[in-house]
Amino acid sequence: MSSMSSMSCASSRSFRARRPRFVTAACLLALSLTAACSDGGSANGSDASRPPGGTTKKSDAPPSILTGTVNIAVKKGQPGFSTRSEEEDDFAGFEAQLVEFLSSKLDFKAADWDVQSRDRENVLSDKSMDMVVATYSITDQRDKAVDFTAPYFKTYQGVLVRKDYTGIARLADVDGKRVCSVRGSTGDPDSEQDLKAKKAVRAALGQEVVAELRNSYKTCVKELINGNFEAVWTDKIILEGFAQDPRYADKVEVARNITVKNRQFYGIGLREGQTEDCHRLNAVLEDFLQTNWSLAFQTYFPKVTARASAFEQDYKPTDVEFRKLRKTSCGGE
Repeated sequence: MSSMSSMSCASSRSFRARRPRFVTAACLLALSLTAACSDGGSANGSDASRPPGGTTKKSDAPPSILTGTVNIAVKKGQPGFSTRSEEEDDFAGFEAQLVEFLSSKLDFKAADWDVQSRDRENVLSDKSMDMVVATYSITDQRDKAVDFTAPYFKTYQGVLVRKDYTGIARLADVDGKRVCSVRGSTGDPDSEQDLKAKKAVRAALGQEVVAELRNSYKTCVKELINGNFEAVWTDKIILEGFAQDPRYADKVEVARNITVKNRQFYGIGLREGQTEDCHRLNAVLEDFLQTNWSLAFQTYFPKVTARASAFEQDYKPTDVEFRKLRKTSCGGE
């Protein structure tokens, strides 16, 4: 396995992502066995990125992960968020740009590694990764295993269908259909342990839905196109990414009249106990929302931007939402 490469920070004028090197789940397992995942010492961020006050005593705090090379789990094949550029041998997307912003403001080098939805908690708990930036919805169940920052994105859920398919026009039409979602995602009932929460996931689309799980949305979309499913169910913005991707745009579309009222908020996942680092990330995320969020969204979701002038209202956490979830972030109550 090749060693992880350091990535230089992008210019503030440019939205081209670094040229990260991605690895498979097998490589992540090898990384966990070596347990060589982050540098010790203190972080080198500016005073502006430090949290007001702090909840962890310095003598009790673990070493900061925000120094040297930081191993970050991302999704390499998620259009709009992190995917390979067709023109050049690099990766680009909203979350790739967010990682650029974080590394620039907090003065660390980011090494990005591929992760599947079902493995996001595992790569943090086994210390093969330092943080997860991978359309990671903040849920009560996940918050028992990892800590989250405040949110940088929000979205409702929806369904993706083939353009030549007319059998699904409204939510009630999904009942009884074959639907694909991803293991470990919020569309997977087994991602919840609480029985009530399991039933809520199962009931969101309809009790008669024939739901099957795959390891990636890319697989779901390909099987949808091939006729194995009538719909793909997940967060609307993830579906929008596939619907605008040139490889799929002429074959699939997001069902416009279907919105599943399970609002998701994406945060950065961290191991429990990295409280100081989490607070510092919150400060930089707030800066990102105020300065770079809108341009990043317009750059990587151009079709959504062109269609919906209220894209910020639909996808950007409000100040109130950010502050509310910030209070319970970083292991807070």
